[in-house]
Amino acid sequence: MRTRILLFCGIVLAFCVWLLLHRPAQTKINSSEAQVTLTNQPSQPERPRMAEHPQITNVSQMMSALVPSPSPQAQALAKTNPIAGWRLGLWQAPIEFYGRVVDENSNVVAGASVIFQWTEIPSPDGNRTASTKSDAEGLFSLHNQRGPDLEVAVSKEGYYAPHRGQWGFHYAFGDKISPNPQNPVVFHLHKKGTPEPLIHIAGIGLHTMRDYLLAADGRPTDISLLTGQLTPEGQADLQLAFQAGPPLDNYPSRITWQCQVTIPGGGLVQTSDEFPFLAPDNGYQTSDLWNITVTNWTEEVNQQYYVKLRNGDFGRVRIRVIGTGRPFFRMESFVNPYGSRNLEPAP
Repeated sequence: MRTRILLFCGIVLAFCVWLLLHRPAQTKINSSEAQVTLTNQPSQPERPRMAEHPQITNVSQMMSALVPSPSPQAQALAKTNPIAGWRLGLWQAPIEFYGRVVDENSNVVAGASVIFQWTEIPSPDGNRTASTKSDAEGLFSLHNQRGPDLEVAVSKEGYYAPHRGQWGFHYAFGDKISPNPQNPVVFHLHKKGTPEPLIHIAGIGLHTMRDYLLAADGRPTDISLLTGQLTPEGQADLQLAFQAGPPLDNYPSRITWQCQVTIPGGGLVQTSDEFPFLAPDNGYQTSDLWNITVTNWTEEVNQQYYVKLRNGDFGRVRIRVIGTGRPFFRMESFVNPYGSRNLEPAP
């Protein structure tokens, strides 16, 4: 809400500047008379009234010129308070939405639950909701509503929903959506398979990832993906070697750094899948090197990998390295100890 208020203030300021730039001249002059006429202008000319504007002669014209399809509520408010009406008109952008639900293989998903949320007016009692279901073609829509943004939540039993099932779309500010019934927004749900009992290494309590310290001089940190414990060198399933580099110019607290991620005796494949439930058969490499320099500097890197251990077991691991003078990394992993490539965890 605070961000939207700031946007409104900026818009109001821009509107005032626009009116000043488009105010009518007090006297028509030619180029030869320009200097004399400007010299004789009053130091503080009277502000032109709305009716004196050569192109906008009343509130309705102002609204139509600056706000496409203003709502009746905004038009009524503009008669007594033009700025407030204009602001409300910007907020109450027309909402038309068209969507389609498919699975990870682009097959239609019928009967998916869809919940819409939006705010029609900028106040606590302006929140609105609606719900529907996808039809036999996976299609759904929302019509004849108003607001600056729309949140859409799509779900169905037996499916995983990406992004926690929520998507946001802009109608008044930012990158605006262009609704089109011939080209609906596609929502992908991931059909649940047959989960298996996996070895899961994660954090404690509310933490989803477990923390490990790193040496800054390149000495490796060795981890077992079966127990989550530190292991002697040569017995690890996962090895991270961090090397601190020189600090950035003018930023002595920021260092350049390298980190090498290795699966000793096995391999890894980087993935960006939100549901990495099936490890690939091949394509594994022994290690992956992250090289953080002045041109691509960042304090932390997040990566996700499929892994194949030395004993042939498959797994997946998420790693987050924090590259400072006292480096450490966070990890969550799943390993299937039965030789299967299936990495879908049991509920």
